[in-house]
Amino acid sequence: MQKRTPRILRLLIPYYGLLQALHLGALAWAGLLILRGKPAPFPIPPPPGGWTNQVMAFLYGLAFTDIIGIVLGILFTAQFVFEDKFNTRLGTLSLTIFITGAIVFAAGTFPSGAWAAHPVAYGVLIVLFAPCAILYFHLLKQLRDNKSSD
Repeated sequence: MQKRTPRILRLLIPYYGLLQALHLGALAWAGLLILRGKPAPFPIPPPPGGWTNQVMAFLYGLAFTDIIGIVLGILFTAQFVFEDKFNTRLGTLSLTIFITGAIVFAAGTFPSGAWAAHPVAYGVLIVLFAPCAILYFHLLKQLRDNKSSD
């Protein structure tokens, strides 16, 4: 099936899987630092006054949902890369969780001033994850095309 898969998807799906694996590693690293009582570094540098307890609770909850989306994204990618299986629904589900989480993350952290205090760090996150929006668009289009051919 990969041979009929559009080239952009053959590039974006492995990129998405690699990015999600790195995302999982970053969350694990930040989690370990937080458990040791140290502030979490990049990729989520805090605003000048630090993260409030309320925001930290929000970020912990978001990290939990991120992990679910990450695991689904890695599974989707592994199926595509290693089993030649293109599971559009699994990919769409994982990207829906991821993109929703990104929107909630921005809505919850932007007002804190963290983005203004660290524009390069947050800009890098946007640039790294932007291709995921393109992948999401293509998967939604694929779902639509598959539904219309049923």
